Amino acid sequence: MVQSRASKEQLAVAAATTVFSRYGYARTTMGDIASEAGISRPALYLLFPDKDAAFAAVIQGMDEQKHREIRAAIARLDGLHAKLLHACKSWGCHGFDLVEAHPDSADLFDLRFPAVRQVYDNFQSLVVELIGDQVRSARGADEPEVLARCLVFGMRGLRETARSGKEMRRLIAVQVAMLVRSIDGKV
Repeated sequence: MVQSRASKEQLAVAAATTVFSRYGYARTTMGDIASEAGISRPALYLLFPDKDAAFAAVIQGMDEQKHREIRAAIARLDGLHAKLLHACKSWGCHGFDLVEAHPDSADLFDLRFPAVRQVYDNFQSLVVELIGDQVRSARGADEPEVLARCLVFGMRGLRETARSGKEMRRLIAVQVAMLVRSIDGKV
């Protein structure tokens, strides 16, 4: 049975996700990815011209999966606070938990990579979508885009200082509560 290019690429992305998640960007080689995928390095290079392309595919795939999970969960929740809290904990703790399990994976969140910057932009857009209507109707509230950016990059700072996943979740809850209060004065 002949595999299509798309299925070979999916297999390679799955393998690359495993390897990058374990070893991070710096320690991963194309040989590592090929070995995990059970294909030759030349075959891998037919799918991805270089490690950066494989990395971008992994980050994009992880981001799309996380957004599907978040959207499915928040569709079942009521109220801005509950939706925003779930989205932020899910998104913000995913990376924290990965780095706790595999410290070398910390460089997967380096903003020098365009794919990582896109992940932040995508989540910021989701936050704008969640808070937009309430922010626009609240008097004195800042623009939704500004508040979303403060929240998203504030979580990045929290990740740098939190000592455990439990503390990270607590800090995110405080940050979300402060944002919601700033919008409508209650949680």
